[in-house]
Amino acid sequence: MISRKALGVVLIVSMAPMVSSVMAAKGFSYSFVDAGYQYTSGDPENLKVGLVNASFGIFDYVALRAGFQRGKIEDYPPSEARNGDDPDFTEYQAGVRGHYPLMKKKLDVFGTGTWFYNSINSNSSGVSSISDAGGLFDVGVRYQATKKWELDAAVEYRTGDYDGTFGVVESIYKITKKLSISLNTRQNSDIQKYFGGLRLDF
Repeated sequence: MISRKALGVVLIVSMAPMVSSVMAAKGFSYSFVDAGYQYTSGDPENLKVGLVNASFGIFDYVALRAGFQRGKIEDYPPSEARNGDDPDFTEYQAGVRGHYPLMKKKLDVFGTGTWFYNSINSNSSGVSSISDAGGLFDVGVRYQATKKWELDAAVEYRTGDYDGTFGVVESIYKITKKLSISLNTRQNSDIQKYFGGLRLDF
């Protein structure tokens, strides 16, 4: 069942690179892969995942998006039934981002719509496997603060079981022409997410 849900993600990942290099807009890169670790602090459960997010700049003002996350949920209720076994968490994402330069090579505005499907699976007695699907929507800006440092800010809304509005701040520091350090956080009153990893432009 999960493989069928992930079909859209697989198609985006396999097809988009064939056109991204020749059709992407100049200025900010919209063809890249972020890979790293994300920690989510919630109430009461916490989530630790490895994730890969990809963006493919296929037209001047449009980029396709795809993502995958997998990890463990700590302190998942009902705690008395877990017997020390933290459930597995898996999420797939696929979407589209529109973007437009307000100041060439200095400031872009963007908006994104993303579909997601996730599942929680456990072998512990008393803990049922569940799934959820919904949408992620954001609007924000990308700002080239210095030659090597990019600072992004956005407002993101998520539907589904963990719905809510988040403030998003992201910092990208370039190590080489193609490789950067990627750090971001998503914050609201109930859930806080922290990501650290690497970005590869292509």
